[in-house]
Amino acid sequence: SSIFVLPSTLWYLFFALCSIPIDALHLEGYWKPHQQYLFLAKFGFQRTRVDELVASRGYIYGNVKVIGDDQIGLNGTTLATLVLVDSEFIIGLYGNATEPVGPQNVSGLSLTESAWLIETERCRRMFAMIDAIAWHRTCAPNGQMDLLRAVPCPGSHLCAEEDNADRVIGRSQFTYTVQDLRQPRYWYLSLVACRRNPITCEWETTSVVRPGSPNPNLVATTLSYSVWFVNGAPHLQGFNQFEHQFSFEAHDTAEIFLVFLVLYLILVALVHIQLSSHCVVHARLFLVFIWLSILGTLLTTIHLGVFSFDGRGLGHMFQFGTLVSEWADSLFLVLLLSTAEMGFTPEHFECNSLQSLFARASPTGRKRSGSNGSDKPYAYHRLAVYKKQWHPTQDNEPTGSFDPARIVEQNSKEANLAWPFLTCLGTLFLSVKTTLYVWASFDQDPVIDFYVWNTVPGCILLAVRFGVAFWFLAILRRRQLDVNAGISDDDLSTPDYLGPGIDLVHFAAGFLLWMFVLPLVVFVAETSVSSLWRYKTIISIRLSADYVAACVYAYLLFRCCKFFRAQPNV
Repeated sequence: SSIFVLPSTLWYLFFALCSIPIDALHLEGYWKPHQQYLFLAKFGFQRTRVDELVASRGYIYGNVKVIGDDQIGLNGTTLATLVLVDSEFIIGLYGNATEPVGPQNVSGLSLTESAWLIETERCRRMFAMIDAIAWHRTCAPNGQMDLLRAVPCPGSHLCAEEDNADRVIGRSQFTYTVQDLRQPRYWYLSLVACRRNPITCEWETTSVVRPGSPNPNLVATTLSYSVWFVNGAPHLQGFNQFEHQFSFEAHDTAEIFLVFLVLYLILVALVHIQLSSHCVVHARLFLVFIWLSILGTLLTTIHLGVFSFDGRGLGHMFQFGTLVSEWADSLFLVLLLSTAEMGFTPEHFECNSLQSLFARASPTGRKRSGSNGSDKPYAYHRLAVYKKQWHPTQDNEPTGSFDPARIVEQNSKEANLAWPFLTCLGTLFLSVKTTLYVWASFDQDPVIDFYVWNTVPGCILLAVRFGVAFWFLAILRRRQLDVNAGISDDDLSTPDYLGPGIDLVHFAAGFLLWMFVLPLVVFVAETSVSSLWRYKTIISIRLSADYVAACVYAYLLFRCCKFFRAQPNV
């Protein structure tokens, strides 16, 4: 049976997660001018290499057409403008598109006329900076950069700005060629309900019907778009399959996830071999954690593999895989808190039975002393009565006081007390993580935010991690005080309060470092790393830290298991 039973609200959140728009680099969709503005995609293009110009340039190509009967009577009418800008101009374009425009002098005008003037003013503000550099055949013949396309393109012909058919990718109506010899760079593509007046060269809106227009239905015309973003010429896709379809910040991520998938599969095989016969709470939790990590990594790897071929991937699978990885992270936090509370106890490393209890007692009924002659309280602090029965404090205690059958029954009852606590704690962590992650996914700004950690719920997730770290420290501190109060000064010389040979300070320091890795990496990446390298930096370090922490915990389980197997008198 499953360790945690997720409440129904988590499944509602999962379905909400599936409704999140999925970014892809082969975009297809529909749009109408009355929607005013549509941000299509942000794509990182690699640095162009002089010795491999064709193979290292970036390309954006595709079609924008009018569908169905809407194309009747258009006669080449421009309904919108396709705009490509880099990070220097996107803030002005995006900001003016989403912010309200101040009131104009519209006294004496009708509602339609005033709305048209306000939206036209918005268009002129949006293109104020772009006009200084953008090329246009008639209005800006000396422009330096080819950034604009009037859409829809006429019928099955090329867009009006395409003056050289040889530069257009086959079966496409337009092609942008991106070349930057200095550095990788983000470029942003948008559909804007604005067009240039061919006579005055001024920008006008198409989101509102122009007063006196003979065709007032143009604003409701449906445009169909299909756009590809690639690094390298399309006919060289096989040159580097795992970079061609990907934005620059996602280069090599498929290989990264594949490597960690293989590593986790090796680890889970070792864990099953070593701990398959044990009834330990921690071993069960740890196995669930590893399998969740494998599932999350597997789903992400599948998505990236499919994405490398079709530019779309399996977006909802990727979202669910990321959510499963967050669940695994939550479960490992629960596992560490429970280990700090319970320790690695001898009783946890074998199934409770009369045989095991009798094996631990000497023929006289008294406890056999350990190899170091000490009586370390390795047990969970809530099992105080059980510990006293298991470890008699007086060597001359009568034989009849040791009742293995009664200890089996009480040990079973006390051990079961941990499950409701762990179930509630795990459900709480999973609910909080799921809620914040879904919120962060919806809260991301497509232009400004590069990952969930930029958002308010993403910051709350990091803050929660700090809170759990201090909780972890408080549990270990309380455990140390309880142990110090219950053992003699001679026993304090070997501070293995969590298990044989496990130093509490080293345990705390090691796993606290893991808890703080993600917040520290996000902070350093946000302040010191270029956004084009930030995503790879964060996922590489996070996956490495998670795997190392899992290996360390597995080693502690193996070590304690081996020790208690080899020491029947413990």
